[in-house]
Amino acid sequence: MKTKITFIMLFLIASIKLVGQEETQLSNKDGVKITYQLLLEDQGKKKDSYLLIVNATNTNDKDLYYKVALNQNQNGQFELPYAPSERGFTKITVRNSTGLFGDGQSIIGNETKLMTTNNEQLFKIGKGDIYSQETTFKVKKGIKPLLTNLFNKTLQVLEDFDLKISQDMLDGNYTSSCGDLKVNISTQNSEEKGEHLIQTTNGKQFVWLQTTESTFERENNTGYTLVFNKKNNTYTYATSDGITCTWTKN
Repeated sequence: MKTKITFIMLFLIASIKLVGQEETQLSNKDGVKITYQLLLEDQGKKKDSYLLIVNATNTNDKDLYYKVALNQNQNGQFELPYAPSERGFTKITVRNSTGLFGDGQSIIGNETKLMTTNNEQLFKIGKGDIYSQETTFKVKKGIKPLLTNLFNKTLQVLEDFDLKISQDMLDGNYTSSCGDLKVNISTQNSEEKGEHLIQTTNGKQFVWLQTTESTFERENNTGYTLVFNKKNNTYTYATSDGITCTWTKN
């Protein structure tokens, strides 16, 4: 019984010690704040062991993004790099760690399906979101850990990137500036028509054949064109007799 009580007391003391650790700000870039907490876990004869908790917080009122260059494998396919340091946007390092390679922790944002025209994949740091990582390390006995942080990616808003047009961007429900018509767009692919769009309006369907990455022509009527603007997620609908409408995504 005494053993059980002792264990509970030690657990509570350890918990209070961890909770009571001061959270220290290490750096701040573009509104993304890096803070950490240190917990002394063990004092050995030659080395002290620590638990490091790192938090990255997006204090902005908008989402931020960064790009990660993809590697091309032997099959010609593009894939993300394996190393967390290449996929992360910042890395905190213990400079005087006794680890063989030095100890550090990369923080990685949320992977998205968005791609740039240079075959880079975007990662998102959501507004108000907190990203946490933990790691343990050792330093020589009695030595205070020396921590530094490096932002290794440029953080930007989505509009700053030159994105590839994707199915997620094209598909959806839109409202036309001409008569507030409701338009649904879905992308399709077939051997006969290749990449094309299906427009559904008031129960009627129209097929748009792709002529460039962002331009489409109405099937059987080249006098109708549709141009997708990836900067603001709109379509420009135009006819040969001068009618122009903007379809805005809902």
